[in-house]
Amino acid sequence: MSALFEILGGVLGEVFGPGGDDHSRGDGDVFLDGEWQEGELFFGPTKIIWDERIVFSDDEGRVEQIVDQDPPHPGFVVLHFRRPADVVLLAVHRRELDRVRAVLRLPL
Repeated sequence: MSALFEILGGVLGEVFGPGGDDHSRGDGDVFLDGEWQEGELFFGPTKIIWDERIVFSDDEGRVEQIVDQDPPHPGFVVLHFRRPADVVLLAVHRRELDRVRAVLRLPL
């Protein structure tokens, strides 16, 4: 009987639950304390938040350059994000650049 409820719950969840992938989240790495640290990115309309700790927005700073030298993973690029007090290195997969570009101004 409980197996029947599990099957019905799964079917009903797929039919009435949210569809597709969650496009507001992604993966990214930040260079902190001398090493790359993995975290989750949240893509909002005006800012990107890494691991609920670091905010990337045009109000907070700007992307100075994008390089593919020494990324933490194959296929990643490193964004040099200049804030008033420092520069934060954010690594994202190349396929995420369009999503980043929708939020942040990127150099040509």
